[in-house]
Amino acid sequence: MQTTEKLLREENISSSFHASPHFAFYRISSSGVPVYTNQTFLRMLGFNSFEEMMEAFNKEESFRENFSAHKYQEHFFKINNTEGVESKWRNKNGRAVYVNEYVQKGYESIDGSVYYDCIAEDVTEKKIVDELISDVIGRDYAIIKALPDVLFILSEDGKFTDFKAGNNSEFPISPSFIIGKKIWDIFPHSIAEQLQQMIKESYTSGVLKTYDFKMQNRDAEKHYEARIVKSHKNEVLMLLRDVTNQKQNEIQILKIAEDLKQINDTKDKFVSIIAHDVRTPIIALIGYAEILADDIDDLQKSEIKEFASSIVEISKQTIGLLTNLLEWSRLQTGRIEFHPAPVNAYSISENTMSLLTSNAEQKNISLINNLEKETFVFADENMMQSIFNNLVTNAIKFTNRNGQITLSSSRFNDMVRFAVKDNGVGMNDKQKSMLFEINKSFTTPGTTNEKGSGLGMILCKDFIEKHGGEIWVESNSGKGSEFFFTIPAISKQNTTVSNKV
Repeated sequence: MQTTEKLLREENISSSFHASPHFAFYRISSSGVPVYTNQTFLRMLGFNSFEEMMEAFNKEESFRENFSAHKYQEHFFKINNTEGVESKWRNKNGRAVYVNEYVQKGYESIDGSVYYDCIAEDVTEKKIVDELISDVIGRDYAIIKALPDVLFILSEDGKFTDFKAGNNSEFPISPSFIIGKKIWDIFPHSIAEQLQQMIKESYTSGVLKTYDFKMQNRDAEKHYEARIVKSHKNEVLMLLRDVTNQKQNEIQILKIAEDLKQINDTKDKFVSIIAHDVRTPIIALIGYAEILADDIDDLQKSEIKEFASSIVEISKQTIGLLTNLLEWSRLQTGRIEFHPAPVNAYSISENTMSLLTSNAEQKNISLINNLEKETFVFADENMMQSIFNNLVTNAIKFTNRNGQITLSSSRFNDMVRFAVKDNGVGMNDKQKSMLFEINKSFTTPGTTNEKGSGLGMILCKDFIEKHGGEIWVESNSGKGSEFFFTIPAISKQNTTVSNKV
């Protein structure tokens, strides 16, 4: 398989979608061509492999109609994405398969090509049962008995006159005990009232009525679905099914759909950074390098030094960006390791000061570390280093020449609150509101036109929340900023870490 095609099929698709035994997951192009399916989707349509399905897609128009581009565009733009849309499919053998589809815009490549990510739930059995009981008059109830349901026969006034129990029914009350009683004798008042209303409406109109309700069953709350339809002159049929698992699956689908949206938002940001924030400095590097290569004999020594210094500075910025990008992508995909342990935050902050001293000296900025030398926290050392590095780097970026940056800390209950304060350009309320949001993140040039992606703050937020802490900022335009974050504290006597200054 070609590399590009593989990326389209698998990029940013969570492992939970690959392996899910309950939910069919697939990705299609805006022109209606499938580029990825999981195994559950293939089984739902009777195929053994993606290649076998694509062979049917290319040969059989009736099967190709399953993947109507118009259908997915309509689903995405007109339907609430938290609601499933019922569709009729054809499987490998041409038989009808009914599914509820949940559609998200899943992938947009740099060239603008759009792909849709879809989750599907097989509801064929439910559809068949609906059709069965809608036309139940004169039918053999043996079919009903094969279902995991109880079929009750009731009079118009809600009195139980007969039943047909499904072989696997788990209704908490024996159907035989119910005969002769009324709905009000069996169900809680609120449920009985609704059921009686459904019975009257179905009896009058002859239309199938459906009512979902919850009821305590032994030690657990159960979800039930009652489907009611008129039968003979003076009776209605009520098919009662335990749909607890189905409801749980629906909740899980909505969660997966939301997770998928977040993954897609993350992917969009990732692609944006690669397409712009990484590409731009590389283009600049190429430009400076080409000038040096083509014109070095005609350049003054001072000009060569200036171009070389620019190359060094841009390279440092690009390395910092790529480091953040790598750490962030690993965190989002669950591939980053999290190993909290007792660590000395002062030692980590001193290491940060040492690493960034040269950056600060270029703008004559003072770095002051007021952390106590024995500030112990329960944290992942690498993540703590990244947090300090990003916050101090950000402060340097937005602090004018001859400015000052101060690190401090204080103990609050079971947390240590750290602060990184500068006397730089500060932020307005709008800028603060966008600072930690993936969909709203922004970047502005520093006081000496330093570049960034806005990713550093988002990375800090993710790392801090991983520890159970919080991050926030207090800032005013022209008056500087102070970033605060909390990390679980640990007393000195409960740690064996050494002071590595």
